[in-house]
Amino acid sequence: MRLDRNAPTPLYLQLYQQLRDDYAPQRAAQRLWSIRKMAQNLGVSKTTVEQAYEQLRAEGYVYTVPGSGYYYQDLQHWPAEIAPRQALPAFQPPATCRFDFRYGTTERLPASWNAWKKAVREALRRAERTPDYYPNAQGLRALRDRLADFLKTTRGVSCDPEQIVITTDAKAGLSTLLSILPAGTVGLENPGYRGLSQLATSFGHRPVQLPVTTTGVDLAAVVRQAPDVVYTTPAHQFPLGYTQPVGQRLELLKWAAEQHKLIVEDDYDSEYRYNVHPLPALQLLATADQVAYLGTFSRGIDATLRMGYLVLPLHLVARYHQHYRYREAQVAGLLQQAMLTYFENGAYYRHLSRSRAVNRQKYQRVSQLLATTPAITPITTGAGLHLVVRIKGIEQAELLAALTKVDMRIYPLDSNWQAMPSHDYYLLGIAGLPLATLTAGVQRLIQVCEQLLAH
Repeated sequence: MRLDRNAPTPLYLQLYQQLRDDYAPQRAAQRLWSIRKMAQNLGVSKTTVEQAYEQLRAEGYVYTVPGSGYYYQDLQHWPAEIAPRQALPAFQPPATCRFDFRYGTTERLPASWNAWKKAVREALRRAERTPDYYPNAQGLRALRDRLADFLKTTRGVSCDPEQIVITTDAKAGLSTLLSILPAGTVGLENPGYRGLSQLATSFGHRPVQLPVTTTGVDLAAVVRQAPDVVYTTPAHQFPLGYTQPVGQRLELLKWAAEQHKLIVEDDYDSEYRYNVHPLPALQLLATADQVAYLGTFSRGIDATLRMGYLVLPLHLVARYHQHYRYREAQVAGLLQQAMLTYFENGAYYRHLSRSRAVNRQKYQRVSQLLATTPAITPITTGAGLHLVVRIKGIEQAELLAALTKVDMRIYPLDSNWQAMPSHDYYLLGIAGLPLATLTAGVQRLIQVCEQLLAH
């Protein structure tokens, strides 16, 4: 038995660990060396040995007999053989590349980021003044007050702060909603967000797929399948980008009211319309309390902020409180306080204006470049932080391999689209790259596609 005096682990813990690891059923009732003998053999103090023995006794590995010493316990149900610890494979995140058209990332704007850091510092000062404050499960009341005003002004959403729940993101808001609803069927747009089918299933619901047309979710499919809940992105369908016109919105709302169904409106990037003013929310037209509304701050400030919100229909507020009245807030109070400050000093409104201008320029530039080539067909709707493109005539594996060679990554829609009609649709996120890099990347994408088609 050897102890390493240069190791950071204390000597008594080294001794304890070795004696513990040496235990085996055949050692039951075997006497350990006396404290003095063990100390002499190891060249350590008796205190070191005594501390190790007492740790073993406290955990039940040994027992003492007064005047006799320490003995190993006879531990019942000891595993016949303890399997060696296997090293788990290390998670390898995707390698970074120069032209990564990933969706969900945003370019950090210095003025906006500095204002956010200032808001965080102010939140820290407030926390020092009221250290015992914790927001409840719904979130900070003052933040919900501000958010209710913001949604009414910018999206036409009419709600009371008591209907708002601050969440980590829109998917967390959907999880909260599904957790308080009785098990039923949930209609999901196809194509749509990845993972929503599994999310619905995890709460006991049965997902059904609703096709998407150029005017949003297919209303005929909604009526035919009659799901209890319809999840939709009417302002800017994800990922195809189509907008649901007011006529179809009214039809969907009428059906939900008559059939006593619930609509979940995910308004994930409503601030980013470049050709016209942002469209009013579907919730504005609801007259039968049949719409739950989801939104997020992550598209605006920073993708890592992880803060969103759920606006509950009035008839579900009491049910929410029954389920969550004793839960803690989903988002840390410090971040909620910082977001409140960001609202109060007008920084959030200024940031949205900056971000909208920057991303309008990016969207227009990408649209102009793609219009110069027949190799790539974009779905352009004048809105959003991404585009879906179709690249026909090139095998997906061949295209992705060729793009890897030029340090580029685009994203197939296969995992977003069940029964995909063809495997040549791709998503290009445009918000995360600076304009110059974005321009160079799209030009290189065009070049690669044209070269592959020419061979």
